[in-house]
Amino acid sequence: MRGRFSYYEVWMWRGWYLVVLLSVLVKRSLINQQIEVFWQYLLDRGLAQLDSFEPIVASASFYMWIGMFKVVDLMFQQQFRRFKITPDHDPVKAEGGVFQFFSPIGSKDTPGFMALFAYLVPLFIFDLLVPRRTSRSYFNLPPPTIFQLMGNISMSIFVYDFLFYFPHLIMHRNRYLFKHVHSKHHSRERLCSVEVVRHSFIDGTLQVVANIVTLNLLGLDAFSRMVHNIVVTFLLTETHSGYDFPWAIHNILPEGVMGGAPAHEAHHRYGNVAYHQFFTYIDNYFGYYYYLAGSSNSSSWLSVETPKK
Repeated sequence: MRGRFSYYEVWMWRGWYLVVLLSVLVKRSLINQQIEVFWQYLLDRGLAQLDSFEPIVASASFYMWIGMFKVVDLMFQQQFRRFKITPDHDPVKAEGGVFQFFSPIGSKDTPGFMALFAYLVPLFIFDLLVPRRTSRSYFNLPPPTIFQLMGNISMSIFVYDFLFYFPHLIMHRNRYLFKHVHSKHHSRERLCSVEVVRHSFIDGTLQVVANIVTLNLLGLDAFSRMVHNIVVTFLLTETHSGYDFPWAIHNILPEGVMGGAPAHEAHHRYGNVAYHQFFTYIDNYFGYYYYLAGSSNSSSWLSVETPKK
């Protein structure tokens, strides 16, 4: 374990995950019905048919998850101090105070509504001129069952992570691309949630393309595509949050399957390790997998550690 919490805490949370999974198994029929009801609600309101539905869901999810972690940073830093990868880093102060930290407008260096506006408006115009969503085969597929949904999301997260790995690696290995495309995303070594959207236009576009290719390649139904966008934005935000919680999925799964925030913060700190967004298998193969160890008794960065081979 990485030193911020005990094996007991992790196994306690694994137990809760198991309870939830068993509850889903027992109540799967009811949950499947509610999935159908919710999807029909979106259809009846005309929301699911919007060509810009998926970009809207992804953008709203990003701002929801970023906002959630910002509230944690503002109100619960002391309570969660032992889970912070850099305990002495205060992102509220680093961003210039509470007002700037929560400013929806943003600035040249801090993304805000203006960046969201610049991203969505061209998509809205294109979608208005080229309507296509309701004619796509995936749109007419029935919503999945809960276990089909879990399988779909697990596969889509895995494929997205694979597709973005090598473009990400190339941006680091090529000096020109790093300087002109990717360096903005690495402008901060100590992370907080907003760093997930602090990137250049080309950098962000590459991630969007990887996401779209993933969903089309797998042929997921429209409901699964919606949930994928909610889940992938959460995972991306969490890896940039600066927190290593014992209930995070990378700690619930067997150690080393996913890198989580400790691996991604090591990537931002050193720049030549942990290129995965979520998983670790390619990094392990090439010897790039590092993560930042920590201790509840320490207020500073500890050593970078590699998993035992």
